[in-house]
Amino acid sequence: MADLPAIQLAAAEGRDLDGEAILTIVWNAYQSATGNEPPRDTFTIRYPDLDPEGNFDDHERIAARLPRIAAVYPV
Repeated sequence: MADLPAIQLAAAEGRDLDGEAILTIVWNAYQSATGNEPPRDTFTIRYPDLDPEGNFDDHERIAARLPRIAAVYPV
């Protein structure tokens, strides 16, 4: 991922990327296909339990596990 232009641009601009924005893709696709909003109970988000070793607030831990991403997002 560290080589992707979108990641490099976001890092250069100081923006963090998260997956929540992707959730609107399904909603928008449904609206485009049907012309209607999906029923409210159509989509469910299930977040997995996080790895306790994956503290993503600690740059050193990130660098140990994901060195190329840590290099793109220096402290």
